[in-house]
Amino acid sequence: MIVSCGVDIVSNKRIEDTLKRWGDRFIKKVFPEGVEYCFHKRRGEIAGCIAARFALKEAVIKAFSRINIPLRFEDIVVSGGGKHLDVKIPVKGYHVLFSISHEREFSVAFVNVLREEAYE
Repeated sequence: MIVSCGVDIVSNKRIEDTLKRWGDRFIKKVFPEGVEYCFHKRRGEIAGCIAARFALKEAVIKAFSRINIPLRFEDIVVSGGGKHLDVKIPVKGYHVLFSISHEREFSVAFVNVLREEAYE
């Protein structure tokens, strides 16, 4: 059973500017698990890839806040990429279903939170 949902949209330019200004400090704070998959993209697609992952973490945080479970960026682990993208959360009893996309200007993520027993 779906118990919550969250959505986020991010300007790729905002993430690109943040990367230029803060570089590794931004990556280490928001993505301690790393973003290696994104660095294998073409030069013009790196910011969009990172922005989509940022939107995904934001959407997860929003979805869980609706059910009074606080999460931080560093609590959420986004790994892999493409068809093998995965999200791990430190909350027992729940599962996250998600979708992300990015285009030239914006990245978006949508998340549904399911109770685990309903998911199985």
